[in-house]
Amino acid sequence: MPSLFLLCWSCRFSATPEPDSQQIDAQSFQVKRLQQYDSVIYPTLIHQVQTGDMVLRSGSDMTSEMLRQMNQTDKRYSHCGIASIENDTVFVYHAIGGEFNPDQRIKREPLYSFCHAADNKAAAIFRPQFPASKNRVIATQANHFWLQGIPFDMAFDYHTEDRFYCAEFVAKTIARAVADSSWFTFSTAGKMQYVGVDNLLLSPVMKTVVEKNY
Repeated sequence: MPSLFLLCWSCRFSATPEPDSQQIDAQSFQVKRLQQYDSVIYPTLIHQVQTGDMVLRSGSDMTSEMLRQMNQTDKRYSHCGIASIENDTVFVYHAIGGEFNPDQRIKREPLYSFCHAADNKAAAIFRPQFPASKNRVIATQANHFWLQGIPFDMAFDYHTEDRFYCAEFVAKTIARAVADSSWFTFSTAGKMQYVGVDNLLLSPVMKTVVEKNY
């Protein structure tokens, strides 16, 4: 009976596969990425960001890859939002749908989680070259849209005002704040006209503050 027990016990453990070297290397790499984000990337972003800045990220999921492909010139970034320093926290206002935002409405999220390495592989800060007073108005306008609870636009239709997708939200927030909608260009795909993330970051009014890959 004891020998049968030992045999069963042995089989139980031998049936559990041990992680191979590739799995161990991937886990180690991810741990280093997360440590790098906490110790280097995020401190750099938080030190550089100002109210009214445009914050961009490059997600590591398949949806983000599809969104990057909507950019016709610069495919580095998949998503964008507006930074706002409120008391001792930097928030990012952004329009997002899907599983990341179940209620589908404009989101107000801390910069730390917006750019976090668990879901992203790059982040950047671009600064609109307007007077500082205008940049504060940009953040105020972003907050106003958030308070309105405007939902995400799954149709990616720039010409509607009751729903926004991410680049549209940033484009219209800045345009409303500075009373000028000529600061960015449009992209076209067939008969569809839309604003891509690259239409915003490549605008002459945008200045690169910091870009980080991780």
